[in-house]
Amino acid sequence: MKLYKYLILSMIATSSLSSCLDEKPLYSQNNNLSSENSAELALLGCYSYMASVDCYGQFTQEVPICASGFTWAQRSGNDGIVSLQILSSDELISSTWKGLYKVISESNAYLENLEKSDLNEASKTQFGGEAKFLRAVAYYNLVSLWGDVPLKTTASTSGDISTPRTPKEKVLEQVVKDLTDALSIHETSEDGRANSWAAKAFLGKVYYKMAKLGINTGENLKNAKNMFDDVYSHHRYQLEKNYADLFGEWVTNSKESIFQLNFSLNSPSSFNRASNRFAPNGSTPGVTWSTYLATKASYDLHWGSYPNDPRIAATFLTSHRDRGGNNKPNPKAQVGDTPSANDSVYYYPYLTYTVQTGTKMVDGKEVAVYDSIYKGGKAVAIKQYVTRLPYEAFADMKNPDLNYLDNLDETAGSTPQEKAKIKALKNIRSKFAESGNQMAWPAHMKLYDPNQQGTSSHKNLMVYRYAEMLLLMADVYNELDDTQKAISLVEEVLNRARTSKGGNGIEPKAWPTNLTKEQVSEKIYFEFLFELNGEPSMYDLLRIKGTEYLKKALQYHNNHEITKASDAFYKTSSQKWCDRVYNDGNLTEEFLKKNLLLPIPDTERDANPGITDNNYGY
Repeated sequence: MKLYKYLILSMIATSSLSSCLDEKPLYSQNNNLSSENSAELALLGCYSYMASVDCYGQFTQEVPICASGFTWAQRSGNDGIVSLQILSSDELISSTWKGLYKVISESNAYLENLEKSDLNEASKTQFGGEAKFLRAVAYYNLVSLWGDVPLKTTASTSGDISTPRTPKEKVLEQVVKDLTDALSIHETSEDGRANSWAAKAFLGKVYYKMAKLGINTGENLKNAKNMFDDVYSHHRYQLEKNYADLFGEWVTNSKESIFQLNFSLNSPSSFNRASNRFAPNGSTPGVTWSTYLATKASYDLHWGSYPNDPRIAATFLTSHRDRGGNNKPNPKAQVGDTPSANDSVYYYPYLTYTVQTGTKMVDGKEVAVYDSIYKGGKAVAIKQYVTRLPYEAFADMKNPDLNYLDNLDETAGSTPQEKAKIKALKNIRSKFAESGNQMAWPAHMKLYDPNQQGTSSHKNLMVYRYAEMLLLMADVYNELDDTQKAISLVEEVLNRARTSKGGNGIEPKAWPTNLTKEQVSEKIYFEFLFELNGEPSMYDLLRIKGTEYLKKALQYHNNHEITKASDAFYKTSSQKWCDRVYNDGNLTEEFLKKNLLLPIPDTERDANPGITDNNYGY
């Protein structure tokens, strides 16, 4: 039976001024674990908290993606998180912290109750190992987002109100211990539950993280290699043949999924609310807020690096059928006899235009005549044509040349359609740079659920997948001076991309074999972005190599010509929704260091006197 069938357990949402560390577990604590069935149901309650809105059901998707540096906001209240000027008072930050600690609280209570139960040792090993896996994942996320965090491995009591931060090294040591214990659970599992191979693959990721943090670097690189090698050599996981299939509806039993969470629209606790926040208005039968959109710089960086990479279409939503607003069960009626651009809404880098074919006299006045859409032999609408930024004409395809576009001109003998297209391209500055319309950005396609109902989606989420493991493994080999092995591992990921649906078998091109260690390190870093853009691991992976590499990524945003033009327009017109360069273009070490971690939420610092400091810069 799949996990989502179990996730009907009701969860009571409570709020108070108490620390997240002293919250009473709601389900696990109240279950006496008198039988294997009751123990399993209680364990599934722990899984359900991992899938809750405060955790991966929304906020642990929303915050890491939005604070990554490659997402923009359409709402003033979310400006801070996307512009990397995050406040410790931000409710999103507080909710994410709370959600992850709720998983820990439930897991701690469950483990204590399990140990006191009369279940046999085999059951205790299995169920306890799964609970420790969940706790490990929660603590890994906390360290990735906040660094030093309170470490608690016992059930909450009223005396836990004051708990200081624990150095991240110690927290990650506990993560390693929990995952090591989880190596004793079954090798196979139902979709949405942990198994020993998932624990081993995650251990490799943790050891890699520790090495990158400077914690016993050499030893932990070797530890990571050993974990990854074991998973890799046993062929437990494989890359899906088609990249886009990883993000479809009801994705189950994927050979690429190391650990995933399954959701259901019919459960009060396990629905995926992230699509509601990221999908454009009027793009689904449910209610979408278009709160967050992908940056233009991230799209152009991917296109300019790998033109025609089929991953682009699966990563960025650039058009959808027009529904005429939110909560409309069906798209608007088709305009003409055949589907056309008139039936859809287009986003960056695509735009629509009309073609004037001539003029005619109407009531003594000369009026324009346009290409039209016909239905039943009668003209019913002016026809829209579609074009996009002419990347091939730019000196740098990663950075659109606005001067080139501004200076486009008609040539002798230009057809009406050619003239109209040139006019549209000359208008790109006002269309995309000097506009706050949501169509000025692409959306995050991976989070988009075209069948979302209300504010909820059933779209399952891969928290950790094999392609990410291969890229991490490649970086480990590169750090251990086996650059050729690193390139060969990356090639597996690139080859899947180029042979995916819509691919041409060429892009993304294979890397040269004569790259230096430093060049491979940088290319792997950006491959994290290309392969995993719009997934929760974005935040961690874009910061895992420190300020030097984070600066390289953010420079692409700050140097993007349309972004710079947007920023200039914003400063003179106070348009809320224009792109802005980060920190006014000053990517100082102080700014970068501050943005390696999120601030400890005010709600937790106010409630927990044991936390007397905050992260750097806050």
